[in-house]
Amino acid sequence: MATPKLAFIGFGEAAYHISRGLLKEGITGIKAYDKFINVEPQGSLIRERAKEASVELVPDLQALTHGSDIIFSAVSANLALSISEAVKDCLRPGQVFADINAASPMTKEQAALIIAPTKALFVDVAVMGPVPTSGHKVSMLVSGAGAKQFEVLKAYGMNMENLGEKAGSASALKMFRSIFMKGYVVLLLEALIAGHRYGVEDKVLESIEETLQQGPSIRENINGLLGRGVIHSERREHEMDEVLATLKAVKVDDTMSKAAKAKLRWCTDLKFKEHFGGKPPADFHDIMKAYDELTSK
Repeated sequence: MATPKLAFIGFGEAAYHISRGLLKEGITGIKAYDKFINVEPQGSLIRERAKEASVELVPDLQALTHGSDIIFSAVSANLALSISEAVKDCLRPGQVFADINAASPMTKEQAALIIAPTKALFVDVAVMGPVPTSGHKVSMLVSGAGAKQFEVLKAYGMNMENLGEKAGSASALKMFRSIFMKGYVVLLLEALIAGHRYGVEDKVLESIEETLQQGPSIRENINGLLGRGVIHSERREHEMDEVLATLKAVKVDDTMSKAAKAKLRWCTDLKFKEHFGGKPPADFHDIMKAYDELTSK
């Protein structure tokens, strides 16, 4: 199989590190177009990085797409749609257009619709780790009409999982994972700052650690936590009132605790407890099924 010809719209940090890594894997002739090429101080950095990664900087999108097999959109989320609109007239059937911007699944779906009439193949790419650390080997999720064709880059060290032909699926997983990952960090922060006011932050963390390590596996632990959580939501909501009163007394921001109380109220109002007859479901999928039933009424 011939080595694919690659091109990047936007030559920022992600494009630079991916290009540099792929160069080491034997992919040469990579092209890039960046509207800031003649704007300082960005231009100097772009030119310096392009030289280091042996990337050819071209003057416009027409020159970029000509002869390219895979075109990466590597700008920013707010520009994803405008870039799709700008490049569509330059694409030809069979080319792969890979949007690696950290945009919502709805944005990726819209971008796919913009690209579809060109007969180029759209790929929703969700980058799941830090590109500066992992380079082209960073974990990626891919979906969309061109996901299968995009997998050719696995042969050059790229690490990806194909979620199917529906554009938006990859970015949806990334967005929803962020609910937990970002929320988890700031929830811990709120708990530990509060604990620090009483000098028990290390003991708080030890207790959290003990709870998270219960059960034979993380999945089993999650099933238990969620199952008991939806059943005992009303009682736990009242417990959060005491938490909020405590945080107010010690003058600690209570943003996450307020949100926890509100979500517990949401569980109570949906009547999960009544649905399950007061018994915690064994598997979190049972909660998902109950949610569908309860919200369809």
